[in-house]
Amino acid sequence: MTIKQPWVHAILHEGKDVENRSWKRDFRGWIAIHAGGTPNRDAGFPRGHRIPDLDTLDYSAICGVARIVNIVTKTRSKWFWRPDDGTINYGWVFGDVTPLPKPIPCKGALQLWEVPTKVVRQIQHQLPDIDFSEVD
Repeated sequence: MTIKQPWVHAILHEGKDVENRSWKRDFRGWIAIHAGGTPNRDAGFPRGHRIPDLDTLDYSAICGVARIVNIVTKTRSKWFWRPDDGTINYGWVFGDVTPLPKPIPCKGALQLWEVPTKVVRQIQHQLPDIDFSEVD
């Protein structure tokens, strides 16, 4: 899943436990967390969390992995966005968030996309203790 910085940083290092999307899928399981090529310069973090210098972050790279454990329309997470206009927001709830020791350069895509086999092997090499075949 491609996500703009500094949101990737927030997921991997600030405890952001939900990703806000306008779309829903029935997917549950492991995803690669890919930092898009350009940042969201208008991002605002909840109180108590500092937005890092955008120039210090990784871009166009898989920076970590997480398990999607649920997709919800309501949650108490401080990271969940509640639209004022009455539209539905889907919160993709993360579990088992794990940063990669070394981000892997990779081209991303919109929505959910298949990580190239070569990159999957690189992720598995960096995170050998995770069994990505486990299904909830």
